[in-house]
Amino acid sequence: MNNKFGVIDVTETGASGDGIQNDTEGIQKAIDECGAKGGTVLLPPGNYSAGTLFMKSNVTLLLSKGATLLGRPDPSLYPHIEHKIPSTLDKAPWRAFIYAFEQENISITGEGTISPGGAHEVFQDNIGDSPDRPFGIHFIRCKNVRVKDISLINSAFWVQRYFECEDLVIRGMSVYAHANYNNDGLDIDGCKRVIISDCKIDSSDDALVLKSHGNRPCEEVLVSNCILSSHASGIKLGTGSVGGYRKVNISNCIIKPSIAESVHHPAKVKNGLIGINLGNVDGGCMEDINISNIMIEGVECPVFIRLGKRNQTAKGIRVSQAGSAKRITLSNISCTDAGPISSSITAYPGSLIEDIVIKDVRIQMSRHSPSDIPRVSPAGNLNQAGFKFMEGKYQNDPEGKTVPENADGYPNARIFDTILPSYGFFVRHVRNIVFDSVAVETSEGDTRVPFVLSDVLNPKFNNALAKKGKDSVNVKE
Repeated sequence: MNNKFGVIDVTETGASGDGIQNDTEGIQKAIDECGAKGGTVLLPPGNYSAGTLFMKSNVTLLLSKGATLLGRPDPSLYPHIEHKIPSTLDKAPWRAFIYAFEQENISITGEGTISPGGAHEVFQDNIGDSPDRPFGIHFIRCKNVRVKDISLINSAFWVQRYFECEDLVIRGMSVYAHANYNNDGLDIDGCKRVIISDCKIDSSDDALVLKSHGNRPCEEVLVSNCILSSHASGIKLGTGSVGGYRKVNISNCIIKPSIAESVHHPAKVKNGLIGINLGNVDGGCMEDINISNIMIEGVECPVFIRLGKRNQTAKGIRVSQAGSAKRITLSNISCTDAGPISSSITAYPGSLIEDIVIKDVRIQMSRHSPSDIPRVSPAGNLNQAGFKFMEGKYQNDPEGKTVPENADGYPNARIFDTILPSYGFFVRHVRNIVFDSVAVETSEGDTRVPFVLSDVLNPKFNNALAKKGKDSVNVKE
């Protein structure tokens, strides 16, 4: 067996790479042997078909250029794995293609491809979260994790979830996920010290997501230089937000329409629902969030910031409490060809979002009519999923008095069942907000006002410009 310099070639441990043979045992044997002393498991060029693989500490899984790791379409090869960590998502054991629990110093790298097989009919399901559909990669409470340069294609569920991991680096990854509902591109769930850079993600569901389904917050996260496409949200914090998020910096990213023709999302919005979606609804914190230098194109709603009280819980989850949202800055944001739902920053009665800065932001709304909302046959319980049809008629309500609160609703731009009465920003239940060098623009036929503020304490406008067709107006307090 070739174990020179700590490298084990999987073809030396029984894997064939012909795309037909079940290579699970051969690859796992290489991982186990390498894990005993540390080293690299090499997949040379070929097609390796397997079921669940269990990563071990001190192991690098290296996929050579021309190597593809394929998920076999046999559910019996993917055991349900219970980790017993309190979580609102993990109410039942999940399956996974590549799995690790409490491992250290693990890496997946190389120029090869991981294709978990989510497009196969045995893994198709409705829009509900189903533990029978495997994650592509599922790492839980692991430390010192590196995932670099690989391509990931079409998972049965989320492409990858990193749950309560520490010291995680994801760099140079390419993701294309349009095989099923719930095809999130990258989910960072309750992790600490995370660096994500130079990735390209195109997914049917949310592209880049920070979550906290457990008691730990998602914190100390740096994201930069990514290209993101989604039929849902390009950048998202949520929906699971028990622990919340703090110290998050996202910069230098492009959010643009997906290249996929099929839309595996209940709202059926090809260009995407939301550009930047920040939601805290399960009692956690959302503090010290900085998002800058973002270009957005074509989404239904440019920016959605929400403090709600859905307060999901599960066994072992702390008692739900009022969440917080404060010290959030959006700067140098450009959005074109958006609409018809305006950006919004909202909490609920008795709760306030605090200390918000919107600086150097330009939003151009090209769609403003309710007829611009796709009207599709419901996929599953569409209303419960938070993507209801837009039946409300609040666009002629310049003070926002008739827009429902829906404090416990699913945090999505359609939560108010309306396109909203503003074409710039709808702001409600906020203390200390600054609009500095902000320009909002819509077409001449739009009857809405640029800004609607309701229960907003200490708003400040500095060089805010609103434009409707050819007419421009400076917005003052």
